[in-house]
Order: sequence, then C-alpha cells, then structure tokens
Amino acid sequence: IPEYRDVAALILKKNRNLQKNLTDADMENLAAAGSSARFLTRDACDTREIASASVKLTVTSPPFLNIVQYAADNWLRCRFNSLNADEIGERITMSSSLADWCNAMQKVFDELCRITVNGGWVAFEVGEVRKGEVRLDESVIPLGRNSGFECAGVLINEQNFTKTSNIWGISNRKRGTNTNRIVVFYKK
Repeated sequence: IPEYRDVAALILKKNRNLQKNLTDADMENLAAAGSSARFLTRDACDTREIASASVKLTVTSPPFLNIVQYAADNWLRCRFNSLNADEIGERITMSSSLADWCNAMQKVFDELCRITVNGGWVAFEVGEVRKGEVRLDESVIPLGRNSGFECAGVLINEQNFTKTSNIWGISNRKRGTNTNRIVVFYKK
C-alpha cells in the first residue's frame, strides 16, 4: 500500500509553481478568459455552441486510431472535473481502420473550417502508428485541404521513451508512437 499523500496540497503547490512567473496583468487576462470560457464534452464535429468564423487558433490531438485507451488513461482528470470517464470513453472515436478514422477526421476538419476565422490557424497533432508503418500526418494533410485549409507545414518531434515505457516493453523506434507530428493548417 503506498503511503498517504495529501493530493490537494500537492495540486495547490504545483499550481503555485506554474503561476509564479505570471504578472498581475497575466492573472487578469486569465480571469477574464476564464469567465467567458466554455468547456464542451462532445464530438468535435458538432460544436454548434461555437459561432462560425470565431476561432483564431485551435490546438488539438485526436485519438490515434484504436491505439490509446483515453478513458482509462484520463480517469483521474475526469474525476477532478466531475466527469464520468466511462461515459466519455464510449463517445470517443476509436477506429481500427485508417479509412474509418479518416472519415471521422474529415467531419472534424469540416467543423474546424466552419469555426475558424479567415487568417486563423489549426495545429493538429498526430503520430505514427502500427510500428511506424502508418504516419497519420500523411492522411491528415489531404483532409484539411478538402475542408478548405492550406497546409503550412508539419513539425516532427522525435522522442526517446522514458524508463517507464521501457518497463512496459516499449523500446525506442520499435513500438508505440515514436514521433509527434503537428500538422499546421491556415485558413485563407
């Protein structure tokens, strides 16, 4: 049995550490943004609460086919936000085929194009799956273009796995997701 840890105190300490370099103006801006922010827990292809042509920047990372078990991995985050991880998990797009995944992502791009202002940006983070054989950025670029975006480029972050990954038998550049690929789109 692990020793007791005061989780609330640890979260508050981490929060103070994250805020230590913020100015009073930064704090005021965050408070103002927070007062009008919306927290939506629905399918990304249906964001009717967001007005058309109202978003300047979207940064998102969709599910990578059926690779990650998002509900199981985010249970604690859901608990702190009074959300049911299992209910959310049932609504997450978990496609086992690339064609089904692309069909779902095309609908997301159509919605992103609807809400993005002319001159706005979308950073769409994906990776490579199936032992590096499928690079999702190569599928994402035409989807974004089909919806009306221009592809400004792809940022590739190659990563080394941590000791924890190695414990689970995932070694560098053999299994798992070895790169993060951020496809940057622009709407004219």
